[in-house]
Amino acid sequence: MENIILLDFGSTHTKVVVVSLKEEKILHTNCFPSTVKIDARVGLQKCLESAKTILTEDKFKKAIKLASSSAAGGLRMAVIGLSQSLSIKAGKNTAFGAGGKILFTLSGKIKPEQIQEFINKKVEIVLFCGGYENGNETTVLHNAKILSESNLRIPIIYAGNSSIITSVRGLMQMGRKECFVADNLIPNVGLLNTTMAENIVREVFLQRIVNMKGLNNVKEILDGILMPTPSAVLSAGELLTKGTETEAGIGELLIVDVGGATTDVHSFAEQISYKGARLSGAKETYSKRTVESDLGVRESSELILDEIGVEELSKNCNKSIQWVKDAIKYRVTFNDYIPDNKDEKKLDEILTEIAVRSSARRHAGYIEHIHSANCKLLQIGKNITNVKNIIGTGGPIIHSENPKKILSYILKSGEKEENFLLPSESKFYLDESYILYSMGLLREINPNIALRILKKELKKL
Repeated sequence: MENIILLDFGSTHTKVVVVSLKEEKILHTNCFPSTVKIDARVGLQKCLESAKTILTEDKFKKAIKLASSSAAGGLRMAVIGLSQSLSIKAGKNTAFGAGGKILFTLSGKIKPEQIQEFINKKVEIVLFCGGYENGNETTVLHNAKILSESNLRIPIIYAGNSSIITSVRGLMQMGRKECFVADNLIPNVGLLNTTMAENIVREVFLQRIVNMKGLNNVKEILDGILMPTPSAVLSAGELLTKGTETEAGIGELLIVDVGGATTDVHSFAEQISYKGARLSGAKETYSKRTVESDLGVRESSELILDEIGVEELSKNCNKSIQWVKDAIKYRVTFNDYIPDNKDEKKLDEILTEIAVRSSARRHAGYIEHIHSANCKLLQIGKNITNVKNIIGTGGPIIHSENPKKILSYILKSGEKEENFLLPSESKFYLDESYILYSMGLLREINPNIALRILKKELKKL
């Protein structure tokens, strides 16, 4: 096997990367408008025809063809737990780590009308958790009964107190619910165990949801659709951070991916206490992903406008309020719009800066100063102050005239942001050829080659 063809089925584009394993380099990249909503084979064939322009017929036939998918905006999930600070936070980390997009979180005893909202918003998977091992049973069983009696017809993954698994399963069977059981996300105080639940989410995504989005039509052409795209990016980031047994990584890092609808942030760092602060809530995972669905520069740009305010955005653009309103409305209506003049480019730049800055501060932890005899500092969330590598990806960053300036908005800004657990300095890189997802896929075949390509291809700014 000399070559591998790596594809991604997204909501906006279908992408292709062709790699020479022998030469350990990328031979070709391209992308085409997504056709997943109509027939995924159309976009796939365009990508494969593009690959044939640099591979002989024989090499093309022998090449392994693997894919990831974030079709229709990714996997739409809801999380039900006992408390926001523990089980909901652990559930969100699990869902994001598996490539999900969280539409709802519910804590405590839930109500039937709340579950009806899941149906109205077309949630595709419910992650149901809560209770330490041999801990809370009453609330968990109450919630299981509500779920059982609901009209939901989607998979439910139970990852809570295992002492009541039999009862939870029985309720789900009575309600004719498809139920998967995973290890308890928080088996004990300070422990976090998300691996099994993440794997189940990915399997459900690949076996059920991907089929529902038209990708079943391309399975016979490919050797496999391995994982959701966010999982592939997480895998690539983890590889680049930690390295392999024979190849060193580059150390702890942050990846920021700005799109039209969302901004994703991935961090790869050990959870450490900041200056002796007491840690609060569920333990953070080494590889963490968050998704901000109100921070995008096209269909979500109206929400960015709400965050900063039209007057402030108007002042920053040096344009009238009406001009700003019209420009934002156009972006919401025409998601594929590419700025064609200096003023429109400046607006895109400002929107991207806001998305990057806000998403990083939501992703990172922070310090609360408290008055207690035993504790003066309380750490909430993940400490990423020691991260020294930041990678930017996504069209708004890649096509920016100054991506380094945009990425610098991630950094902590002086004493006024002292309590944010963000880095103060960093090296910056650009994924200018959209290769992160593809190297996450290639890692499944040859992690050493994937790592060496990442080191060569990511552009240092």
